[in-house]
Amino acid sequence: MVSNTAKRVMPQRARKEEDKEARRRQLLDAALELYRATSYDEVKMADVAERAELAKGTVFLYFPTKEALFLALLEEQLFAWFARLEEALGRGEGPWTGTRVARTVAETLEGEEPLTRLLARLQTVLEQNVTVEQVRGFKERLLEAVVRAGTLVEQRLSFLKAGEGVRFLLQVHALVVGLRQMADLAPVAREVHEAAPHLNPLRVDFTRELTDALSTLLSGLEAR
Repeated sequence: MVSNTAKRVMPQRARKEEDKEARRRQLLDAALELYRATSYDEVKMADVAERAELAKGTVFLYFPTKEALFLALLEEQLFAWFARLEEALGRGEGPWTGTRVARTVAETLEGEEPLTRLLARLQTVLEQNVTVEQVRGFKERLLEAVVRAGTLVEQRLSFLKAGEGVRFLLQVHALVVGLRQMADLAPVAREVHEAAPHLNPLRVDFTRELTDALSTLLSGLEAR
């Protein structure tokens, strides 16, 4: 039997955990809102606290550094995308081709600028100034997601060998990072392009270029 004391302690602990998760949620939501409106460099921890309506010190109780906060935000965004990708790969009638897989990947990333922008900062910024435990946990969960999604890609494309689905997703990452950086024009560059339309061939349409690049990659693998 559970004592009356234990009954009192368990709900209190549960409420404390719920409160902690609620504050963590507030901070992540606030960071995402600020990031959407500005840039990584412009977001300050004090601004996150203010947007979340929490004391500045509270931010550091949950996320000791700005990198830790945004790595957690990236992780949340990234695994939500993996879930969408798996759902998209798991449905649909008719044959699957390399072009169809490429289009599916690109379309699931369409409108996900915060995610793709953060991916471009993963190795150079977000994995710096964080704990070994946080990075190890992130990498372990990432491996599971990549293997699961990679297996689905291999099931859809019979010309892929075992393990090539994972390699394909790593190449997706590389293309996303490069194309996102090319597609995001700085304010001055945007002004130049608006004033000089003949320069538009230099502009990058992220979704279109990603689709074309992935289609070409998969066509090459199929033609081996």
